[in-house]
Amino acid sequence: MSADNAQPASDPLKSVATAMATAAEAVRDGATDAAAKVQQVLPAASRFVSRFVYSSCYFVSYGVVFPTMFVANYVPGGAPIATGLLDGANAANDLIKDMQHKAVQRKAAKAEALAAADEFNSIVDEGVEALDGV
Repeated sequence: MSADNAQPASDPLKSVATAMATAAEAVRDGATDAAAKVQQVLPAASRFVSRFVYSSCYFVSYGVVFPTMFVANYVPGGAPIATGLLDGANAANDLIKDMQHKAVQRKAAKAEALAAADEFNSIVDEGVEALDGV
């Protein structure tokens, strides 16, 4: 009689386990689909945000600099203001160019270090293969 009681108890457990496995698979598939959608949407969102930031900064700077330069050039005694703004803009451009140059140098140094590491690893691999052949 105890054998009859054991059989029905295991069937519901199997069905629960099967249901949980199915649910876990569905969640995994859903996560994979969601990740794929994010990978598709992310570049478009990134371009939108980048363009928005660029446009906002451009129009704000144009809205500030143009009227200031206009007034500075047409108001008597405004030449020092215009010269100061021009020098500041040139200094900002120089700083940005310097930052970009340093970033290029860092990337080149990193690529060079990776190449050196690859060369070292290939030499070690050749040595190991030579020792294995002996």
